[in-house]
Amino acid sequence: MVYSCAFAGRQAAVLALLLCACPALAERAGPQHFAQVTPAALSEPRVIDPPALYLGPRPERPFLEERAARMEAVIAAGDRQPDQARALTDLAEFFFAHAMAPEGLSVLGAVDSDGLPLAHRLRAQAFELALGLIDVRERPLTLRAEALLDPAHAEWPDQPLFLAMSHIHDGSCVDARTLLDEAVQRLSRFPAPVRVRVLPGFLECAIDTGQWQLARDIAASFEDYPELRDGGAYHFLLGQVAEAVNEPLAAFDSYVRVMDGRDIWAHRARRALVTLGLTRDALSTSDAIRLLKLEAEMWRGDDSAGDVLDELASLQVIAGRKVDAIETYGLLITRRSGTEQATVAQQKARALIEDLYRKGAEGEISLARFMADHQRISRYFRFSQSFALASELFADTFRKAGATKVAAEEYATTHDYLTAAQDLGITTAEEGQLSRLKVKEAETLLAGGQFMALGALLLQPISLADPELKRRFDLVSARYFDETGQTAELLAEGQGAEEGEETTQILRLRALARFERGEWAPAAAAYSQLHAREGAEMRLPDAIRYLLAAHRSGADSRAAELAGEFPSLTELPGWAEIARGLTSEAPALLPLREETARARIEKAQETLDSLPDVGRLN
Repeated sequence: MVYSCAFAGRQAAVLALLLCACPALAERAGPQHFAQVTPAALSEPRVIDPPALYLGPRPERPFLEERAARMEAVIAAGDRQPDQARALTDLAEFFFAHAMAPEGLSVLGAVDSDGLPLAHRLRAQAFELALGLIDVRERPLTLRAEALLDPAHAEWPDQPLFLAMSHIHDGSCVDARTLLDEAVQRLSRFPAPVRVRVLPGFLECAIDTGQWQLARDIAASFEDYPELRDGGAYHFLLGQVAEAVNEPLAAFDSYVRVMDGRDIWAHRARRALVTLGLTRDALSTSDAIRLLKLEAEMWRGDDSAGDVLDELASLQVIAGRKVDAIETYGLLITRRSGTEQATVAQQKARALIEDLYRKGAEGEISLARFMADHQRISRYFRFSQSFALASELFADTFRKAGATKVAAEEYATTHDYLTAAQDLGITTAEEGQLSRLKVKEAETLLAGGQFMALGALLLQPISLADPELKRRFDLVSARYFDETGQTAELLAEGQGAEEGEETTQILRLRALARFERGEWAPAAAAYSQLHAREGAEMRLPDAIRYLLAAHRSGADSRAAELAGEFPSLTELPGWAEIARGLTSEAPALLPLREETARARIEKAQETLDSLPDVGRLN
């Protein structure tokens, strides 16, 4: 049996040499031994760990002097690799020693890893991880840095420290619990500015996980650092301990000592005071709302700021101030856009909005209040599809109440915002939603007599795939042309339409337009189509116009037939005399009196004109 002797790693190499040099040993080796030295297993690359960081004391040098020396080394290295990479990493190490994460990460961004020896790459990678974990900007770690937290690097001496820091950074103290003691010991080898940055998080994690002896040791170590000795972190965490052991007065005193500061610990102390006051019934809901509103303006930009707004909205809902809560959720969405907090706030706000607009539509709140509430919250939610549905319901409500100007403007505004949101990829309108809004706007403008605005809308290119929406829009168009006396446009729109395609109302309007233009034969034909649909139920004004159009187009026989077809005509005063003038016997009864016959026919027009004012569309 042949074995390869090219093995990586000291133990594997020794075992391979023994097996290659002594077949007897190979024969005595059991199956389990052979499994460890197969070529496939031995060909796997060996994981190389980064060097341990800061295992010795650092020389004390003035900050500016050391920084100048490091930067001069970078300049001297020029473009030579790996000299340049080493100099840049040394400069990043210097910034890390002073807990200056943004500066150190910026320097490491200039390190070109291509072609660098492995040792140089790993050292830069280790500092990228270390700097990323102390960066107060809370940016996510790079993939290169995060790779060093993998179990494959479990033998790296600094991994327990950085792994614990990573768990705490992610808000998972439970995962950091078993690492915390070793991490604290490892941290003691790092420079004081780094310890000052990391220790408060370790103390909080020890308190949260109930490691009281470790917590006491960490708290005692605060005495070694002026920044921590009487700082906000120390007093805030003492307050947390006091709350944990049910000492609310001691907790209150600790929070009050730090609440006037401007750092994260003062912010947390103010939040803790509100929570403590609510849980101990020492603070009313209205007072808590007032304090959280102040805090929301004092502290912005991070997850904690989002939490404040979420807590504020929850209290507002409890207090029955749901519109305030919607507005607060809108503020949260605006300030924390793109975060999970914003997504959750959107969901919570949606439920409240749906309830508000349902109440408005059902009359549970006044129109004035409904409008005021809508104006308050709409600026935050205009670009969401769900709010477009709510604002459409708002417009429907005001349209129903006769406030056509308000309703038409809302339909238009909702359409424009939803179109913009769809174009920007923010949301997607539901099928037919945009078309429905345009048709409703047109109908509302017509109902309100806003003909100038309606005319401008009708000039816009509008695609209507839904037959019902198209029917409604065509009807608005026809009525607009009729109301404004634009019969030419009305007739042009009707050209080419096959019988049965137009609605009854549009047929009536087209027939009326032909009649008023004096186009008697086309008018008679149009009224014939209308009569085919309505039969004996044809409206009286339409029946009279039909009869007159037939007579004036020379179709006297048809006019005579129509005179007896419409029961409603028989009730008109003088109709019997008019009808006799339209019958075939009229010439025999009244020989040589054509003018008299024509005069009787014209009485039908007088009858039409004398009917009660039922409107042009009747």
